[in-house]
Amino acid sequence: MRTMLDALVTGEALKLIHQCRNADAIDHFPSLQVGTRNVCAKVHPELADDIDQVCGLLGISKRRWLEAAFVEALDKTKAILQAEGVWEELGNRQPVTEPENVDLGGDAA
Repeated sequence: MRTMLDALVTGEALKLIHQCRNADAIDHFPSLQVGTRNVCAKVHPELADDIDQVCGLLGISKRRWLEAAFVEALDKTKAILQAEGVWEELGNRQPVTEPENVDLGGDAA
């Protein structure tokens, strides 16, 4: 568990990073949403409830949370495919975008 000082500094540091990246601009400017596409998936009701609760607790939209989860899942998937040599097996066909440096070992700190 973090100390009060660690929690305060970590929280403020993450807010600053978030502001610098302007991660929520698309929520505030509907005109920027022109390039978005709808991705629908039916999920178990308990999973949907958990997502609602977490997003509510964090005060973020489900769209932002799910988009971040999708990006992370795709980056990890691409990294695994590359590490396992899938692209070579498919005739050296490379992914459309290179995966970011992703820790495949476990939980984020």
